Amino acid sequence: MPYYVPPKTDTERLNFLRTAAQTTAIDYANSIEYISRDTFMELESFLPQFDEAFLDVAETFGQHNKEVAEREEALDKLKQVIDDLWEVVRRRIRRQNEPVGVLRFYYLKPDGSEPNPGSLDGWFDLAEDMIAGDADAVAAGYAAAVCPSAVELAAALTSARKEAADVIPADEAHDRAQAAIDALRAQADELIDDVMEELRFHLRKEEAASQRRVMRTYGAHFAYNPGEPRDMDDVEA
Repeated sequence: MPYYVPPKTDTERLNFLRTAAQTTAIDYANSIEYISRDTFMELESFLPQFDEAFLDVAETFGQHNKEVAEREEALDKLKQVIDDLWEVVRRRIRRQNEPVGVLRFYYLKPDGSEPNPGSLDGWFDLAEDMIAGDADAVAAGYAAAVCPSAVELAAALTSARKEAADVIPADEAHDRAQAAIDALRAQADELIDDVMEELRFHLRKEEAASQRRVMRTYGAHFAYNPGEPRDMDDVEA
């Protein structure tokens, strides 16, 4: 026999509550009262709260993803400028026969191998060190890096830091939105249970298939055991 599957996600909860409220209003207009007036009033009162919290989670999640994507894009640009600056310095050293010790100003080893920071802050620190190292190289009598220059590296670093900082408030906003809907979830489940309990009571004398048909109009979903035929009215995928 098909069995009822309670909503498990906030999307499913919201869809159930919306459908239950809409169907209750339609049934009232047709003098059908499967759902009590008190429960309907709770639905009408609670739905806007849950709806707003749900939308807030979606919006803040989207904003968070946007900020993360912009941070990663800026970090990739910073890494590219760092790589380009290293390559420029290596070529200049070979071309002008400068001592390999110049590589150390740019935090490269004598064999030219590169550091590979494992964190965002590590890349920021490396960029800062390279900017300072370029100034030290000039003070030691060597030419400043060009195309890209330390100024271009500093600009890329500033941009990457800004984009990284923008992620923090987006994270916090999403956490607040998630906490708000977390606080409403138990109430949503209780209200869904109330609707189902009242439907079961008022439909108790109907055949099981008829009960499920009415319950579906209120947002209920049913699953089937392997090989079990679907109800005629069940159009769910």
